[in-house]
Amino acid sequence: MKSLLVLGCLAALASHTHAFAQEAPEPRELQLERIEQARADGRYDEARRSLEQLLAVNPDDPDLLRRLASVSAAQGDLTQAQEQIDRALKLAPDDLDIQLARANILLWRGQRAASQRQADTIAARAPDYPELDLLQARLAEDAARSGLRLTALFVGGGISDIDFDNRDGESWSSQTASLGLALSRDTGASIAVEREQRATTDVRFSTRFDHRLGTSSVYVSGSVVPDADFRENWSIGAGGEIALTGRATALLDIRYADYRDEGVFSAQPGLRYAFDDQTSVTLRAINLFGDGDEFRFGGSLQLDYRPENRVGGFAVAASYPDVEAGDVRQLRSGAIGVVIPLAERVTLTTVGAYEDREDSYRRLSGTLVLGLRFGAP
Repeated sequence: MKSLLVLGCLAALASHTHAFAQEAPEPRELQLERIEQARADGRYDEARRSLEQLLAVNPDDPDLLRRLASVSAAQGDLTQAQEQIDRALKLAPDDLDIQLARANILLWRGQRAASQRQADTIAARAPDYPELDLLQARLAEDAARSGLRLTALFVGGGISDIDFDNRDGESWSSQTASLGLALSRDTGASIAVEREQRATTDVRFSTRFDHRLGTSSVYVSGSVVPDADFRENWSIGAGGEIALTGRATALLDIRYADYRDEGVFSAQPGLRYAFDDQTSVTLRAINLFGDGDEFRFGGSLQLDYRPENRVGGFAVAASYPDVEAGDVRQLRSGAIGVVIPLAERVTLTTVGAYEDREDSYRRLSGTLVLGLRFGAP
């Protein structure tokens, strides 16, 4: 009887010991290793959840705040990353890891002068501090990229076979040229001229200014066509992109165009989803107001495959209200393009397209565009 009692006590003790072992918290070092591995693998949500759980217990831990700021920056939320790293620096002002992380976040936010000051502070204390040389190289590269410079040149031409509903067919041709310019680290511009020859010829001059705001961007644009026949007399536009998640981006384009005595306003909200760094799909709604009609609606769907330094391409299908010579007609179209890298910074794009303009004409066209890029990407 006494033996059974002893065995029972030993079994109970073993059971409690096993339960205690199961409930023992994971050592901090292992937790941080797991978090760093998740961040390195791009599993940012997992890393964030783990860090926030640790911070719930130790809200004033500067190292955890530094790590959380790095995750926020990797997810594109640089404003939150700045707040987190500034709080970490306030708690540990002499921590060089925190200072280095802060300098990088400042640079990513476009605050090069503040980033340079932070880097100089680190260099004064530890000139050979790990990864300081990488930061200084990025600062030098950013300084070289901050001035006015030419970034791209595109020239192209196309020919179209036109089949009319009520008269003989024609051949139309077009030529285009455009320049890309960097005005500052986050601001760029493009200037383009397009000549299209039909029975008459229109020459369109256009420009666009883009400004990056973290992972989002905005733009304004304008165009003018002297003595326009079938193109707009002039137009103005604006729009932008807002990152919704790591893969989804909201798009908006608005434009007002003057055609002879008629003004036309269009709005194109859209959504782009990136399956990975190479493949994306874009859906747009095309809304048009003008030509005496209250509202006309259409849409487009585009699939892009753009691998780095390899052959890529795109496909577009659309049905939307289109304006020519002040006349609005529904246009159904499809296009397939192939982008061929000829050299490291040289591409050749070929596009084949078909258009059916309601009660007007059908167009079968082919276009070639040669693109050259300059300087740092």
